[in-house]
Amino acid sequence: MPGKATSGPRDPQRALGGLSRRRFIQVLGGGAAAVAGGSLLAACGASSGSAGADTSSGKVALQLVFIKNVQFAGSYFADSKGYWKQRGLEVDLLPGGPNLTVEPVVVSGRALVGITHTAQAVKAILSGAALKIIGAGFQKNPFVLISRAVKPIKTPQELAGKKIGVQALDLPVFTAFLKAVNVDKSTFTIVPLQSDPTPLATGELDGIMGFYSNEPNFLRIKNVEPYTMLLDDFGYPLMEECYIVKQSSLDDQAKRKQVVALMQGESLGWSDALANPQAAADLAVNTYGKDLKLDLAQQNMAMKSEIDVAQTADTKAHGLFWMSDELIAGTVNSLKLGGVEATPAMFTRDILNEVYQGKATV
Repeated sequence: MPGKATSGPRDPQRALGGLSRRRFIQVLGGGAAAVAGGSLLAACGASSGSAGADTSSGKVALQLVFIKNVQFAGSYFADSKGYWKQRGLEVDLLPGGPNLTVEPVVVSGRALVGITHTAQAVKAILSGAALKIIGAGFQKNPFVLISRAVKPIKTPQELAGKKIGVQALDLPVFTAFLKAVNVDKSTFTIVPLQSDPTPLATGELDGIMGFYSNEPNFLRIKNVEPYTMLLDDFGYPLMEECYIVKQSSLDDQAKRKQVVALMQGESLGWSDALANPQAAADLAVNTYGKDLKLDLAQQNMAMKSEIDVAQTADTKAHGLFWMSDELIAGTVNSLKLGGVEATPAMFTRDILNEVYQGKATV
């Protein structure tokens, strides 16, 4: 969610690495509708015979939603440990970025599978893209209300009388959350916030909206211990980091087998990453994201934070990326509160059922 830990808050690498998973809120606010819709419709007419899924050679592509930082550590393990190769796949990891939309890449066939933001995938489906959501890396909503541990905000009701910093792109999520918990925003003050969490560190603000593996860790680096209130714990569930494929890939038996094999590798890779955050950070910093000059300590902290939102009782019982009926229903409801009309039919566990065969591990 990571640039150099010692660099200033406006450092471009910090901005790229630190805010990577949060771009889906542009869709909740409508800012990316034209990109997610227009680009997708154009991509629907593109050739599907590209390198995204070469069933004759086993060459496929996985489109990442952002730069190659630790948020894709499971994929790095799957590649470096040969989990995909063992299953007859040669997977090209396509980096994303702040201006890349994953859905058109999958729709066009340039990637067999994409990792994207749930709201963005839903918006694309509503715009006519024949896509399915087949799994979710984050089981818990990673958005948090961050305060200082010495003066914590532990419940939504404790927002009363406080000054809360919210970035413009975060406002739709925060507003939807307030609806979910029946808190009147007139009872506290919302202050416009840039990406810099310093106003919280100095006490200028009582709290800020942020991302579980991002701002809290930057505060720790500044020797300010944060208190994090996960929105997920207060009636605003939202699965994130979802995996998408074309419906036609699910219907084609050869491509479907490749999707299952790719997700098996992802599961094995993420099991390794979650078990060894330091090794995951090392792969991101020194191999796959080497050119990004990421900070090892910050990447390690981010990876450790991800464990809390990636592993749940459901994943331990059914396997990583699992989407329970309850999680799907909660996500659909939360997205609707933010103005994105999702439906349960957009999600399917069929691939995960084939991946795990009734077990919790591959």
